[in-house]
Amino acid sequence: MQDLYPYIFKRKSFHRFEPFEPLSQQEKESLVGLFASVAPLDASIETKFLLVPIEETTCKRGEYCIMLYSEQRGTYLENAGYMGAQLDLLLAKQNIGCCWYGVGKPMQDVCDGLRFVIMLAIAKQEPSSFRKDYTKSKRKLVGEIWKGEAMPSVAEVVRYTPSACNTQPWLVRKEGQHLLVFRVSGKRGIMSKALVGYYNRIDVGIFLCFLELCLDHERVSYTRSLVYHDPTGTGPFVCAEYTIG
Repeated sequence: MQDLYPYIFKRKSFHRFEPFEPLSQQEKESLVGLFASVAPLDASIETKFLLVPIEETTCKRGEYCIMLYSEQRGTYLENAGYMGAQLDLLLAKQNIGCCWYGVGKPMQDVCDGLRFVIMLAIAKQEPSSFRKDYTKSKRKLVGEIWKGEAMPSVAEVVRYTPSACNTQPWLVRKEGQHLLVFRVSGKRGIMSKALVGYYNRIDVGIFLCFLELCLDHERVSYTRSLVYHDPTGTGPFVCAEYTIG
């Protein structure tokens, strides 16, 4: 995933798409080809991506939606966020704007026995419409998301991870050679209370992707272990532990 690091600074959430040129058939085929390049967080969880016109969903923005379907077990939501984060950055690399459309519903709830998890609304955009200064994004300060020994080159970048309603439900604690990643509760904005746990778990998966991109960029070796918790709990929970070299 190392080549995705630069696009952390380019990507943005397109809540409104500028007028766009439709994707050509060749571009659509190339986009579908990207799905196989996305690495899972948990390879044992079966997933599937579909590219569908927005008319086949309740989404009202963009040209197409990328639908993510998954087995519903263990860390499937974190896995979905981790994989979707890579797609988000790959799309930015190709000047395709993206919006994580959490309120969207598909016409097809089940695909090949897998349940719908989330969709990404997309459309081609001019390069100038992407983020020009990532530091203007509204995010928590480093001290709010990172405790223990500092890793400033990692913490300063990873705090720009996107999340549903900008809830930023994560905390990293460095203890010696270990990084503990917690899912924490915070402001939920306009999100329904019943959905907070669902989307926060997807958000943590996105965060783990960004964290690993930062560690790879800084040439920090690591091994990762995941921890699954019943999503009905309120936390904070340790979701992942990284042993760094």
